[in-house]
Amino acid sequence: MLIDSPALRMWGRFEHALDDKGRVIIPQRFRETLGSKFVLTIGPDHHIRAYPLPVWEALENQLISSSLYDELDPDLIFLQRMFGNCEFVSPDREFRLSIPRHFREWAGMEEGDIVVIIGSGTRLEIWSRAGWRAWSEHLTEQEAGIASRNRLSLQPVAGVSAAPTRPTPGETVPTQEGTA
Repeated sequence: MLIDSPALRMWGRFEHALDDKGRVIIPQRFRETLGSKFVLTIGPDHHIRAYPLPVWEALENQLISSSLYDELDPDLIFLQRMFGNCEFVSPDREFRLSIPRHFREWAGMEEGDIVVIIGSGTRLEIWSRAGWRAWSEHLTEQEAGIASRNRLSLQPVAGVSAAPTRPTPGETVPTQEGTA
């Protein structure tokens, strides 16, 4: 999901430990953009995503406006799973985020683990260190090139367009004729 406002974008990589209560410190760079209340949900490849409320609302509008005929669309099905697994959360006064147990289990995180926090445009991704390494090892230059070409070929719809999903390891992503 691409949002026009640069104020809603987050970039960078940080590592922090989960404390004994399953909390992690939100890096200072992301605090203002996330706001005092934001949304946690599952992400593909077993990580957790954090969305600022305006971005979440844009995703919500996309889901609501989808045609009934799109029920078998894999992207729409994934959006439905994200909504079904979301929680509205707020950090504490020390900017620690309490990650619910079912999210930690989804992402393979345990208390005391180091987690990787990635600013990925309009969302944060929170990965177990092992999950991030495994995913990163499968990202090849060829897959990155394909994803970049696909992103450039997207046409905006009503001011908001869906970003391409990450290819899973080994997945071939079709390209449009004439792009190389």
